[in-house]
Amino acid sequence: MGRTQRKRKHKKISEFRSCDDDNELIKLNSWLAEQGVRRSSKLVLAVFTDTGRGVLTKKKILAGDELINLPLNLTINVTSLLMDSTFCNIFLENSKHCLLEHKESVSFQSLMAFYLVFLKAQGSNSKWHIYLENLPKSYTVPYFLPKELKHYIDTEIASVISKQKDIIESTFNIFLDILNNNVSCSPVVKNLKEYFSISVYEWAYFTVNTRCVYMDLSNILDLQNTKSSILALVNDNTKISLCPYLDMINHSPNARNETKLLISRDIENIAISKLKHDIFSDVRFSICTKNNFDPYTQVFICYGDSHNLKLITEYGFYLPSNDLDFVTFEFEQIKEFLNSNGIKLSHDQLAFVTSHGLDKDLYIDFRGLSFNFYGVLMVVKYFYSQNMDVSRLIYSAALCSNDRVLIDLILPMVRDKLISIKEATNKLENLNCECAILNNCKELMLQYVNILEQFIKC
Repeated sequence: MGRTQRKRKHKKISEFRSCDDDNELIKLNSWLAEQGVRRSSKLVLAVFTDTGRGVLTKKKILAGDELINLPLNLTINVTSLLMDSTFCNIFLENSKHCLLEHKESVSFQSLMAFYLVFLKAQGSNSKWHIYLENLPKSYTVPYFLPKELKHYIDTEIASVISKQKDIIESTFNIFLDILNNNVSCSPVVKNLKEYFSISVYEWAYFTVNTRCVYMDLSNILDLQNTKSSILALVNDNTKISLCPYLDMINHSPNARNETKLLISRDIENIAISKLKHDIFSDVRFSICTKNNFDPYTQVFICYGDSHNLKLITEYGFYLPSNDLDFVTFEFEQIKEFLNSNGIKLSHDQLAFVTSHGLDKDLYIDFRGLSFNFYGVLMVVKYFYSQNMDVSRLIYSAALCSNDRVLIDLILPMVRDKLISIKEATNKLENLNCECAILNNCKELMLQYVNILEQFIKC
């Protein structure tokens, strides 16, 4: 939602310039009004020095005020895809039984991204053309770093990029296969075949990733019988939506807001087969703020508490002083370190660790060792101690104590990781490269240094 680079230093009141007079935004505002969008008259779009494009209030906004109210039909959600017969026929008019062959093989986000490409390929013929033209042309997520710069970043960030790449490439190939085996004569589909590429799909994927909002339609839509629909491809839930204008409001972890569906008549459990374009004409999506905003300040919403690894890799910005940050350690990495120091976990110890789920969520944050990390070290130290029940010990108040014996056990490994991150950070700083993406990565790596240095000092 306006996921742009955040500067490290924040002023109390950000500098800004109004951009509602820009030609493209004039068209967008007119289109929104024509489509029945209702938004506070206090709000205008502006470009801020610290966050880029966002929403400004000209007058004081009070907790409880509604920010924006959209017709459900002006959001791109699961019903938008299901009611678009041309889009559905890409999958249904096919020489392959693609709903079966690719059953539960893509996320709904991936399907939404493919639909966005489908709409984009239609150009001005699409109902969504003006909205699509106002979306960002690029995103500041590390995924888009040039190859020659990716080896400078922390392994945690690189690991996320690798997973994103696997998801994007695999789902792109699935949609490409479906497109190539489509037998429709539709000129829209023919144009999509020529337009579809990995670069435009990457753009669409991160458009959905950075701008979608949570929207639960389960109270009005029956999604139980989806085997013969395009949702047979989906392996997760469908509770996300793209909402014009709302997605221009930037994020703040201090913001609080409430979203809700406003239904003026009885609509409940509508079957997919009975969906019609006018069926949700009386359903609207509203978002209200629970904060006060002074005149000529930026309005924010919050889409959930997140650590900076997620914020920079999924949304493209870094939040300073984020207490949710942590440094991860893999269980295999811990085992390798212990082995190198003459401590080999027995079969029984390994079985205990895995059966209790202690091999996951191993990290250090500003509070110290995670529960599971502490638990693993207890298994290492006390599993074979007489008169000591390790299971009871782990899940007792004793776990909260500052056991220096356990901490000292892994301090050399922590120091090694700290040195490694510092060396990588120094290489980044020596690049002397003005790049918002790299700056975000560097800020996160410096945060990792802070966490580990604090842990070592304690």
